[in-house]
Amino acid sequence: MKTMSSFAKYQMPLREISHNLMQAAVTEAIIDGIKEIDVEAARGSGKSTVLGKKIHTNVKEMPKSTGVIVGETFVQIKTRTLASTKEGLKMYGLIEDVHYVVGNCGKKKGFEMPFQSPNSWHNVIHFFNGTIAVFVSLDDPNSGRGLNASWVVGDEAALLDYTRLFNNVLTTNRTIKSDFKYSKSVNSVMFVSSVAMTQKGDWFTHREAKSIKSPKKYRFIKANAFVNAHNLAPGWIGQMKEEALSQILFEAEILNIRPRGVQDGFYPQLKTRHYYNSKDDVALLGGVTENYTPSCKYDQDLVRNVPLDFNLDFGGKINCGTVSQHLKLTNELNFIKEFYAKSVDGEKLSDLVQKFIEYYEPHKASCNIVNLYHDRSGFKEEANSKTTLAEDVENKLRKAGWKVINRTPNTNNPGHIVKYRLIETILSETDHELPTVRINQDRCPNLIISLENAAVTHKKDGYEKDKSSEKSKTIPQEHATHLSDTFDYRLWWGFAYIIDNTYSSSMIITNL
Repeated sequence: MKTMSSFAKYQMPLREISHNLMQAAVTEAIIDGIKEIDVEAARGSGKSTVLGKKIHTNVKEMPKSTGVIVGETFVQIKTRTLASTKEGLKMYGLIEDVHYVVGNCGKKKGFEMPFQSPNSWHNVIHFFNGTIAVFVSLDDPNSGRGLNASWVVGDEAALLDYTRLFNNVLTTNRTIKSDFKYSKSVNSVMFVSSVAMTQKGDWFTHREAKSIKSPKKYRFIKANAFVNAHNLAPGWIGQMKEEALSQILFEAEILNIRPRGVQDGFYPQLKTRHYYNSKDDVALLGGVTENYTPSCKYDQDLVRNVPLDFNLDFGGKINCGTVSQHLKLTNELNFIKEFYAKSVDGEKLSDLVQKFIEYYEPHKASCNIVNLYHDRSGFKEEANSKTTLAEDVENKLRKAGWKVINRTPNTNNPGHIVKYRLIETILSETDHELPTVRINQDRCPNLIISLENAAVTHKKDGYEKDKSSEKSKTIPQEHATHLSDTFDYRLWWGFAYIIDNTYSSSMIITNL
């Protein structure tokens, strides 16, 4: 009986694939046997194709091998990575349920078995020639443990935490078998990503230097969307520019220009140590093929029986909020989720509150208390309304079964200078009476962009946070300073009294 170790057995359709310059450069690097390939490329440049090319090559060269497809969270893998992987594989004639199966073993279909079968097939792609690709999530510290991999592929690399990537994935890419002695791709690594928008992705950006220093071992390939313009809808790039979701975002996502960031901004003490990765309940999430509805029931960083803080910033263009929890026993303040509702999307303040209610419905069983923090504008009555914005939020939350405590005093907002000093002290972690602040970088990505890009405006009488981004027609408002303001409200109203009780007398009315 013939074995299925040969691709010819399955008679995969031969397709003529026309590569753009970026894809051709990646293909050349693969053929040359470059062990570490990094692709920093814009949206629409054809990254899924090169992912498919690399996985196709690995499967063909190393039958029965174990590979890793890494993602930051299982949510990301289930909602984005799996889809792009399938798309890329299809480009090279690998069809689901014909040449591979996802989430189960293909032995009943006659597939060969890998050299090392996994304990569970829930998060595995099984190819007909015995090769398997294991989805590894960095939010699960044990996800990659015990694997003996022969190749690694990662999508959206700028979102990956390098420490966990090294410990959970790169250290597993060590298997050497005589069967693969002629394979150029054995123990290879390929990462694909758009440009890094925050400090989290600096490790990926810095890999370019390795390529310049050792081009025979490393290859860093960059491309903007124009490289694939012939495969995009006519006028798509121009349309993206006209819609101007953000000049920064347009340059980063379409032109592949790295954000310049802000030097000596409003949060100079904000460091990568203040960020942490999502912790999802992998058992509840199930396999990569199972349905997923966003809910706090998967969030392992959510502490049961502890009240939620809903920190709000009201506005005409955008209403936004962050959710935090103060763990008093350890004096740690964790920002665990962000929400926003934009007027351009037809959303209002009530939509923002509804998002909170739906996401945190499961938390009510252990604790139904919500603390509200906002600025003094929340106490103003809107035109044609008998209630204030804060009352609107409180009423909607109470109707949904939440016990609401508004922690915001109806007083003047703090001045920028005293607020700056408090936040700088908290983030410097030099005063043990103040909380240690940590931000979930997976569920608060726009909060981090807002914080890292908040500049300072210098004036004759001092300085203040630069709020010009809130008036911009090109910067998406979730990247403007609105979300950073919710961060400020929670820290100021919750902890200013610890530093100096005289702060209350020095507050001045200003636009936070």
